[in-house]
Amino acid sequence: MESYSSVYNYAYYRTLDATAAEDITAEAFLRAARFFDSFDSERAKFSTWVKSIANNCIADYYRKHRPTTEIDEVMENTVLTAEDTTEQILDADLVKQLLTLLDDEERQLVYMKYYEGMRNSEIAQELGMNQSTISTKLSRAMAKMRNAAEGSL
Repeated sequence: MESYSSVYNYAYYRTLDATAAEDITAEAFLRAARFFDSFDSERAKFSTWVKSIANNCIADYYRKHRPTTEIDEVMENTVLTAEDTTEQILDADLVKQLLTLLDDEERQLVYMKYYEGMRNSEIAQELGMNQSTISTKLSRAMAKMRNAAEGSL
């Protein structure tokens, strides 16, 4: 099912944890089944509706699992230098390390922009935010990742 993989990928990108993504995806579809009577196909596509439910499940996940890793520990495990090449930056493990530097909102914006290919105006509309706010937050998130990749953090 296309919606399942979309929701799973969204949950994984937001949590960076395969087990948590599986649990969140399962919970989202359980809630969708439980509240299917409230689904309105004229307001949103099914996949969008389930993703909004998954977003609530992700918020619940973060309330229950507060991060305990200190930023210094993350940085010790993220040894990057300015000599790192573009190929290494594209490496999935490195991207995952860089994403750990972002907070949940920043990861969500990066996911929507670069994984789902949404325009800033679409992201702003979906999140109920101003388009310039989205641009600013995305720019800051990318700068944070770029600085870490260059060893400037």
